[in-house]
Amino acid sequence: MFWKKEYPPTVVGCESTDEELQKTINEIGCTFQIVDNSTRWCAYAQKWAYEHDFDLIHATSFAYMVSLFMTGMGISAGTEAYLKEEKLELNLVDFLNKIKGEISHEDDQVRNMFEHISDVYMNHISEYEYATERLSFKLTPSEMKKFQEVEGENNKEKFKKLLNRI
Repeated sequence: MFWKKEYPPTVVGCESTDEELQKTINEIGCTFQIVDNSTRWCAYAQKWAYEHDFDLIHATSFAYMVSLFMTGMGISAGTEAYLKEEKLELNLVDFLNKIKGEISHEDDQVRNMFEHISDVYMNHISEYEYATERLSFKLTPSEMKKFQEVEGENNKEKFKKLLNRI
């Protein structure tokens, strides 16, 4: 456990009862029951991810990280095949150690940790994704000439540069 006491999701603004959370996760296709604080956090994180338009893999991984860092017991569902969760977890531990040294009130540390996990998944998750998708398409000779002018050591680097311009 990362905290001196057990915190419910209300510490980060969750106003839903267990019954409301259970109903929501059932509606979005999650098949677990809220039986303790870890599953309560997992349900809240699934609901939060759903409300913020996460896809299934990111929502499930987010719920794992939230339940892990909020309770010490992560509810996992095998998303490490798609995301570098070990690397992400280590970076989150580093962040946790940093805020424990900078923020004196534990309630504020918990809120800050949740906000940081949310920020990582909303804005930086691509840094932890495995490349699993393949693109295959043809270019005209003129398009290929323009593509070759893009800086990069290989086609993947060039394509990523173009994506980052969007």
